[in-house]
Amino acid sequence: MRRTIQSKRRQRAALVAGVGLATAATLWGIKKWQRLKQTPPVSPRSHHAGLAGYYQQIGDWRIFTRVTPNESHGLPVVLIHGLVMSGRAMEDLALALSRDYHVLVPDLPGFGASALPAKAPILSVDALADALWLWLQHNNFQRAIWIGNSFGCQILAALAVKHPDALAGLVLQGPTVDRHARSLPRQIWRDWRNGRLESHRPPGELALIDYAKAGLWRAFGTLRAMMRDHIERRLTYITAPTLLLRGSRDPVSPARWVEELAALLPNGETLTLRGGTHTLHFVYPWSFCRAIRPFLARIQQENHHE
Repeated sequence: MRRTIQSKRRQRAALVAGVGLATAATLWGIKKWQRLKQTPPVSPRSHHAGLAGYYQQIGDWRIFTRVTPNESHGLPVVLIHGLVMSGRAMEDLALALSRDYHVLVPDLPGFGASALPAKAPILSVDALADALWLWLQHNNFQRAIWIGNSFGCQILAALAVKHPDALAGLVLQGPTVDRHARSLPRQIWRDWRNGRLESHRPPGELALIDYAKAGLWRAFGTLRAMMRDHIERRLTYITAPTLLLRGSRDPVSPARWVEELAALLPNGETLTLRGGTHTLHFVYPWSFCRAIRPFLARIQQENHHE
């Protein structure tokens, strides 16, 4: 009888301890999540290097933009981040390009420092493209050279079709979604493989910050929008000079897929960065900069009157 009572007491104690630990872990997770949401939009290192930022109310959205100190004449260069990841991941590339160009890095509405209320609807690819066009007009630019990574390429393709006058040139790095692997499990598998290749400089910490700021509901809702969008259906309508760039080890945007996209572009060219992976802008920003420099210089020269 005593053994039975002692056993029940131990079970109750274990249950209470388990509930207590689970509660403490949950509270710690919530607190950490809230701290991540309060992370400054520009990293201290980038800020010390001269990267600044500002907010603008543009229509229904309060959009945050990073900007480099170089305000030289010529077309601005605009960097567009990928799925969920904010412009923080583009900061090193922006600083690398800032030696020659005036570079701007907006956070898309709903992401990074341009976060929307949780109740706000999920924006489609076309809606995000329209937001970029409004942002461009609000900043008093008629045209720009646009550089996008991954999901950002899909948004820029939509922008190029809907507002062709806004683009003087276009760089699409690691464009998604490969139509030969248009399923969530295969995309997750490819992303995992890419993460293994980028283990020397993983963007995981940045991803946690940006997922916290966007919220899981918006992140997964935008993922669905990405999977449903077909970039290949837009490329034949893009008239701006376009450079397709991929890393030779990129499993998310393989060579066959990029070559297929290049064949659809009326004014396109391809470039492969040897040893590169999917997030070239973050892992290899200086190599990215050197690779696209001739293309950017040519576009600037062709549009020197602007």
